[in-house]
Amino acid sequence: MTLFTTTWRRVLTTTGMAVLASLICLDNTKAESLPKRESFLIAQTFGGIERKIPLSEVPLTVMASVKAVTGAEPNSAQVEIQSDGSLVYEIGGQNQQGFKFLVDIGSNGKIVEVDEEIDRSAVPANVMRAVKQWAPNAQIVSTWRSTRLGEIVYEIVMDNKFWLEVFADEQQVKKVTINQL
Repeated sequence: MTLFTTTWRRVLTTTGMAVLASLICLDNTKAESLPKRESFLIAQTFGGIERKIPLSEVPLTVMASVKAVTGAEPNSAQVEIQSDGSLVYEIGGQNQQGFKFLVDIGSNGKIVEVDEEIDRSAVPANVMRAVKQWAPNAQIVSTWRSTRLGEIVYEIVMDNKFWLEVFADEQQVKKVTINQL
């Protein structure tokens, strides 16, 4: 049974229970619709809800795409509900070289982002120069290559406190604090 089917069963069951409860307790029961603005705010808060799931709940199209792009067997999964109601899966694992990977992928199997841990020697020299310029005294913990919609970004984890995202052309550098996650 897929996550989608399970979710809809829960929604229908909960709705049925609410209807049944309202039939039993008709005393002072009212239904009100929310104004558009409040409805929009509620929908916004649904985005970004994440939870870990077993690999058995990941759709086959998602698993096939992840295996095709990484060439490895995943060992972890989580799902995130986007603000538009769509699902994005984050599938993780380790490749044959022993490096970690994370793939963000839509429920239709479309790849959103691929993050692969890489050896430091695989980071281009211009990116390493930018890292030394922006964080000259920080210790590099790990290096990652992120492919996002055809764009390559290098993520350099520093002192386990933050990482720098450096675009391949080194024209853009972004600092992300790990505590913000």
